[in-house]
Amino acid sequence: MEAKVLRPGADSGDRMIAKFTCADGLVVRAIGVPQAWPSSLGPTWSYVLEADKLTLVDTGGPGSLGDLEAGLEWLGYPLSAVERVILTHGHMDHDGSCFKLVAQTGAELWAHEVYSKLVGLDSEDMDQEWRRRYSDSSSSSERSSPNGSGRDHEAMAHIREYRESARRIEVTNPVTEGLACDGLTFLYTPGHSPDELCIQYQRVLFTGDHVLPQITPHPSVGATYSKFKDSLPPAYQDENQYYGLKTFLKSLKRVAAMEPDISVLPAHRAYFRGKFNLIGVERAQEILDHHRERCDDLLSLVRKETGGLESLTRRHFSSRHLEGLNFRMALSEVVSHVEFLQEAGDVEMVGEDKSGVRWTGTEHYARVIEEL
Repeated sequence: MEAKVLRPGADSGDRMIAKFTCADGLVVRAIGVPQAWPSSLGPTWSYVLEADKLTLVDTGGPGSLGDLEAGLEWLGYPLSAVERVILTHGHMDHDGSCFKLVAQTGAELWAHEVYSKLVGLDSEDMDQEWRRRYSDSSSSSERSSPNGSGRDHEAMAHIREYRESARRIEVTNPVTEGLACDGLTFLYTPGHSPDELCIQYQRVLFTGDHVLPQITPHPSVGATYSKFKDSLPPAYQDENQYYGLKTFLKSLKRVAAMEPDISVLPAHRAYFRGKFNLIGVERAQEILDHHRERCDDLLSLVRKETGGLESLTRRHFSSRHLEGLNFRMALSEVVSHVEFLQEAGDVEMVGEDKSGVRWTGTEHYARVIEEL
């Protein structure tokens, strides 16, 4: 794949317009839609696919529709020309602008069939119970909320509006595994998010947050989503089917096994710090190996000392990775891996509140990964 900057933007890729040309001649243009708050992640890349219908894959976060519209106009399209929006998953940096866009344009909205059951849920509220249980009461980390003073009032207003709109959104085209339509083939790849989709078009795979360059997506945490299983369609009420590290690893294996000439267009870090980061499906195996190594390191720490999840997080990550809100993400990462090790039978939760982690004397996790 070849990549070219069409309109320069920030060093992070914010407000940049890029062109990706595949080996088979397919051209995909992309708009670097900035976040509405300071973020080290870089923009969400909204891909403009000139297929049977003018299609956007992801739209960016709340408050960013103006940037998306300006990018489309630079490419020669009014916002009204968009006929179809495809969401890779329901995290607000991906679907935050789609509600207004769909309302203004009448575009079709394509998303996985569990998306509408989960979108609009307040992830902060969903996470609070297990975060309180797994964090020391003396820790300052829980006093730092991503909904706090770190985001300005304007960004918070956008987020509140997003949550209200999310509860009313109608998915016109619910997607299921293997759907093929208009040259698009949809793969259900849960793990980072319960509704994650990868979309193949010719020799390109749009991966959302499932496969990213430079960074590894966070696996979802079972303690967050298990309480919502009864609200999902019956086919998704198996607790191990749509969330967690085990599900994520299984989905990564699917992508890693695809034909090696397929190029990947991710939602983040396609361009960052002044350069393109072009990847293929082999990146999925690299991410899988990363999580296997994390399991190995965490298990080695638990072998040495039984302790709480917060303590384990601080032993696993260097202190520079735990500053401010980074601790919350690090704790989430550790919890998802401990859940997997517990399911494999290698650790057990101990203590009165079941927040301590103890080694059981086995190391089954590597075999479990191989057998996925």
